[in-house]
Amino acid sequence: MTKVKSKGSIVIGSFLSLFLIAACTPPLPPDVLASFAEREVQCANGEVKVATSEIGQIAVQTSIDLYLNYCPESQVTVTSEIEGANLVVTDYSAKEPPMCSTASVITPVMSKTATLAYFVSGYDGLVFSPETVQEILAGEITNLNDPKIIETNENFEFSDQPITVFAVNSPSGSDTAYLDWVARLTGKATPEIKASEVFDDYLLLVEKLLVTEGAFAVLPSNIIFDNTITFSNLRFEGTDSLFETTSFSSAASQFVTVEDGEVLKTSLDPSIEPLLDAGQESSSAPWQGISIFDAGMCTADDAEQSVRTFMRFLVRLDTQGQLETFGYFPLTESVRLKAAEIISRPLPTPSFDPETLSQE
Repeated sequence: MTKVKSKGSIVIGSFLSLFLIAACTPPLPPDVLASFAEREVQCANGEVKVATSEIGQIAVQTSIDLYLNYCPESQVTVTSEIEGANLVVTDYSAKEPPMCSTASVITPVMSKTATLAYFVSGYDGLVFSPETVQEILAGEITNLNDPKIIETNENFEFSDQPITVFAVNSPSGSDTAYLDWVARLTGKATPEIKASEVFDDYLLLVEKLLVTEGAFAVLPSNIIFDNTITFSNLRFEGTDSLFETTSFSSAASQFVTVEDGEVLKTSLDPSIEPLLDAGQESSSAPWQGISIFDAGMCTADDAEQSVRTFMRFLVRLDTQGQLETFGYFPLTESVRLKAAEIISRPLPTPSFDPETLSQE
């Protein structure tokens, strides 16, 4: 039986009070119901096995731990094996598990970004043009004192420091998104990366990068954050796009969604004007080296709707808020609420007394 734990600290938006003006209470729209459901945590006790990559397990496990804090009798575990899993979290790249072919419910749950990272002592916050990024990766720029690097880093003095490029086999979805973005900016195809060494695993690459002065590699945000690796920013059209949360959020606002039954797919549309940051008069330059992770329900759910119940928890506002610690990032609010509405369709509808809404 699905249980509900109240969470009084969530405040319902003032837009709900609009529905109290009328003498009778009309049906609440799905997105409003999804927002109101944040007051409660639904619990279910059936077995849920969540498949994700070994690297991604830390973010998923933290979400599980938070869920178990509310629902201690729940049976949710994380695994790197797709076999036997009834929920998959993936960005569809070779580094992540494949989405199960039987998935009946698929929604986005988080995003991840990437950039050109490096190990050069004393040179934090370097800025490169997209052309410079491509030329470093293609082996055409081989020293840190190259004029194209100096041009966009006016506050640094560069000595003779050879550049070494590392790469990983089967890069993550965010790495590919970053390289595709750079290619769009230059109008040139993504070059073949001329790496001095190619690794099968990100952690092996990082181990070598952090002891190699002048080492460069395209890395995803979770690897950069977890290992405190120095990262670069981009300068184009006279603007610096910074590898930071506001730029990630700006890019996330450019995602468009397509709904097909209980499948919600997202894709980046660079032509969309980014949404303004809260309290700002202009939006941050969007960091379009960003990829989306989907969650997919692989098996028929049990009587308690245990898989859906945990999926719904993954897109809760508080669950989303902890992702950045691990180099992953939350969905924009419109996408999050739509995902929550799709997941929640067969789940119990939040119960409430309309007369008390304006007092909460």
